Amino acid sequence: MVRLTLRFPLGVYHAQSGSSPNEPEWPPSPLRLLGALLAAAHGRHGGDLAADRTLLQRLCDAPPPRVLAPDSVGVGEPNRDAAAAVRLRGATRWAPRNYVDTGRGVSPRNLGRERAEVSKVGVAIGDRPVHLVWDELELTGEELERLRSLAADVTFVGTSRSPALVHVAPDPPGNEDPMRERVWRPAGVEAGDGIAVRVPDGATLDGFDRREAARRSDRARVQPTGLIPQIAIGQSVRYVRPGWRPAPRPVDPRWWGEMIVLAIDDGNSQLRPKAPAAYLLARAVRTALLSGYGAEGTVEEAPAILTARGADPHCAVVPLPFVWGPHPTGRVLGVALVLPHERRVADLVEQRAAVVRGLRALLGADDATPRPDVRIPGAGLVRLALPTADDARKVTLQPASYARPSRHWVTVTPVVHSRWRKGGAEGLMRQVAADCAHVGLPTPSSVAVLRGPGRRGGAGRMVSAGQVPERWRGPVQGPADHLALTFERPVAGPLLLGKARHFGLGLCVPAEKEAWAITQQERAA
Repeated sequence: MVRLTLRFPLGVYHAQSGSSPNEPEWPPSPLRLLGALLAAAHGRHGGDLAADRTLLQRLCDAPPPRVLAPDSVGVGEPNRDAAAAVRLRGATRWAPRNYVDTGRGVSPRNLGRERAEVSKVGVAIGDRPVHLVWDELELTGEELERLRSLAADVTFVGTSRSPALVHVAPDPPGNEDPMRERVWRPAGVEAGDGIAVRVPDGATLDGFDRREAARRSDRARVQPTGLIPQIAIGQSVRYVRPGWRPAPRPVDPRWWGEMIVLAIDDGNSQLRPKAPAAYLLARAVRTALLSGYGAEGTVEEAPAILTARGADPHCAVVPLPFVWGPHPTGRVLGVALVLPHERRVADLVEQRAAVVRGLRALLGADDATPRPDVRIPGAGLVRLALPTADDARKVTLQPASYARPSRHWVTVTPVVHSRWRKGGAEGLMRQVAADCAHVGLPTPSSVAVLRGPGRRGGAGRMVSAGQVPERWRGPVQGPADHLALTFERPVAGPLLLGKARHFGLGLCVPAEKEAWAITQQERAA
């Protein structure tokens, strides 16, 4: 182990972020420290430059170090950690750019045109230390003494306005050190809230050499040519903040499987159904789909996942209303046939093939047989079609809109409970917990009853039982609620709750507000 400790006598670390020049860099970059050590090696009188470079190459070749430093907050931001450093931003000035898109530099003729906004930025760290720890690097006693000598010659880290004292030790900081538990560590791409930190790599010393040679070369100076080459040095590694923990794995109930999505064929339909008609539309689609199969007991009979009832695994027919974006209309743009998960059906592949055969008949793809009608009793005819390329881009018709993991879910069609709830909030929780358990979901951590759908455009009310044909009334007879559910861990969808879930009621969608890319065709709907 090798530990390099930085202290800033003036209490501020001045350095710009590599990704945003108007923001300070934090934590201090290991690449900047390596550059400071290399500068010290070149500036020493009577030193052994070759031996110093060999030693620094050991640091470059080692895995990225841990950084022991406090987290940082901006001025005026809530500060939950009394030890946090404060990010500072001073006066802004405009300076000529020293690069262009080609990477060759900037001409003096463009000094007045090519300007960049530059801010004096820094982080107030006070007298607290910052430790960089290479856990896997082992140095001999002679190498440690050489590194200590180099560290003693470092004058500043970052800009010249942040003089630094650098010390070297072969062991971790003591138990009394306030930074011991504040560890920034390299974590690859697993950290969604991590930050990019520049670290040295095997080519770092050569990169510094090339940059210095370009700076000193008469052919590359601004005066004769106006071109200063840009040379990338080091690499960017994602670090996670002190106290970071990986997000919990989403809960996948593995209840529902593939969503086969069909679009409403507006040109050949008599109706343009909206969300309140979801149940009637779902029943009509299922009736039409089953009518395309042969009698029970024949080779052309419908597969079990279409005809099963009760606890046996079977498909759900789910109308998909437009409830996304700032201007939802509630129009049903398509219908999804949601298959049971393969874990629940041993011969799902064979049954799916039979389902596809029925869907082809429903869409009129087989000219040899008449096309079944999707007819809502007392209303009219609805036609379905395969989604076009424009349809496939609509958020409403994308399975990922309903399947992506989330902790917070809201209903867009009401949940029909199996019994009238009693006992106030506790009774509601018991009822919803039972509804969730029926589809393999954990008990929610909180449940709230909403006055209307969780997204605008959802079904504020269902059609009344009197409007439903008598043979279809069973699943909708019972208390119904719109709900907001929160789970302890993210839950993967689709989420369909209640006793009418196989006919589009109790459809839930993630509750987070997001910048959904609503297509023009979807808005026009």
